[in-house]
Amino acid sequence: MKHLSDQELMRIVQAGDFSPASEIYDRYSSRIYNFAYRFLKNSEAAEDATQEVFVKMLKHANQFHGDAKLSTWLFSITANWCRDYLRKSDNKAKEAEDVLVTLPAPAEYSPERTLEQRENAKRIQKALTALTPEQREAILLSRYQGLSYAEIAQISGCSEGAVKTRVFRAMETLKKALTGKERGGDRCLTAM
Repeated sequence: MKHLSDQELMRIVQAGDFSPASEIYDRYSSRIYNFAYRFLKNSEAAEDATQEVFVKMLKHANQFHGDAKLSTWLFSITANWCRDYLRKSDNKAKEAEDVLVTLPAPAEYSPERTLEQRENAKRIQKALTALTPEQREAILLSRYQGLSYAEIAQISGCSEGAVKTRVFRAMETLKKALTGKERGGDRCLTAM
């Protein structure tokens, strides 16, 4: 099934055969988890979101019409789940001190460079908490997931212009938060 496109896999699921679900899960679960984790700042909630997204994908497979990419549809489900989670819970009490999930540094990096990267990741995570949920969603989808403004607009249920404004304002807030503390703040932003 690895050779089939997302749309072909979904057509099989829509026909009632759920066997392609594991391939779809393999393709998207880590991206869905990372988005939810960065959006919610809570690893348990991100795990719940990831599971729920794929349950909803199967339950509502016929709502996928193939006019958008499957990834856009899945991120839309994820964003809605995260928004609902934030509405239902007192987000300030749930904020975790978790660090961004990062890949281990290659061996050629010095321990100082690795430490600097970890500190930058902590500062970026802290700066992300200063954003509104709408800005955080837009910046995470554009910078971390690489989605276009049109795809983000579809996920967020707003115009492309609104997405551009959210990303711009988020970047401005992040610049202020990161450059206000140390001179190395600009390097943090380019790492996004």
